[in-house]
Amino acid sequence: MSNIPLSERLLANVGKVIVPEDHLLKSLFPIVEDDLGSVGLNLRVSSDLDTFEEVCKSTGKFLPNAFQRSMAPLPDGDAIWFRVETFNGDLVATIAHRVYRLPHHTLGDWLTTGSLFYQSPITQMAEGERFYLGPEADAYASSIRGTFIMAGGLWVSDAYKGRTNLARFLTQIGASFAYARWNAAPIISIVEDEVMQKMSAKYRFTNNVDGVYWYRPHKPHRTKMWLLGKTRETIIADTRAYLDDAPYDRLWIGQPVVEAERTAVTAGIR
Repeated sequence: MSNIPLSERLLANVGKVIVPEDHLLKSLFPIVEDDLGSVGLNLRVSSDLDTFEEVCKSTGKFLPNAFQRSMAPLPDGDAIWFRVETFNGDLVATIAHRVYRLPHHTLGDWLTTGSLFYQSPITQMAEGERFYLGPEADAYASSIRGTFIMAGGLWVSDAYKGRTNLARFLTQIGASFAYARWNAAPIISIVEDEVMQKMSAKYRFTNNVDGVYWYRPHKPHRTKMWLLGKTRETIIADTRAYLDDAPYDRLWIGQPVVEAERTAVTAGIR
């Protein structure tokens, strides 16, 4: 971990923690770095979204509009992304978070008008593009106003899928970091139906709401989506659960691995 510059460390990027659970969260971040380092991984934190866009293109990961300055309003300091890599610098996983501060109306209003993801929906949206919320999704989105966090850009390399728990790890730690940095909740994400079916158990969101439809002419077969939300209470509960687990369990929560891998990882941690 010593080869990670201070400017890219978790605790350095979270800034002054002013949430009521500040002591709990500040104790989390050094442990997270140590856990990853014990199995040969580093975690870098950056606000350079141009680099994040380049990384997403290199992996084939769809970059949400929320993290593209050319698409949606994004003030400096309102977005951050994580890069997990091996000690040799090979990319292993990514995730990004940004804070939204809605000046008026609810998340439901901003979604259905396209204003959440476009600076000028009428000129930037493709002809025929529509965002529709069914009754359940609309009720949930309409309950959210003011400040919240958007999560997106989650990607894990093929070499680490299945045999590790990085997807759940990044979703959980990212939420704790974003809450501590911006003192905002809930954490929101919009996930395609196909991805949701595979990853729902790993996301650990409080609310998994069906009935989101994003009609895009260039992706007619990928319309159905889910609106996910994680409350402040769940973020804190997950943080406590992470700290209460043994180091091995923190990295491999519920994931079956072959005995040789378990022995190697455990030996590296304990």
